[in-house]
Amino acid sequence: MTVGLLSTIAAAFYGGTVSVLALTATFARRRTLRHEARRTLAVLVPGRPVEPPHAGEVTADPNG
Repeated sequence: MTVGLLSTIAAAFYGGTVSVLALTATFARRRTLRHEARRTLAVLVPGRPVEPPHAGEVTADPNG
């Protein structure tokens, strides 16, 4: 029973995290915040491609 309870709690936290990130990626006012939320979603959700930086967008990596 303990394993099932821990799995349920982990699934709830995962679902909540993905939901908050999806809302942030959609409705955030700052472009950088939307971009970072989308990149994090690409890591957490399998099958979701990572978006390449758009023209004029500043990246954290000075080489690209």
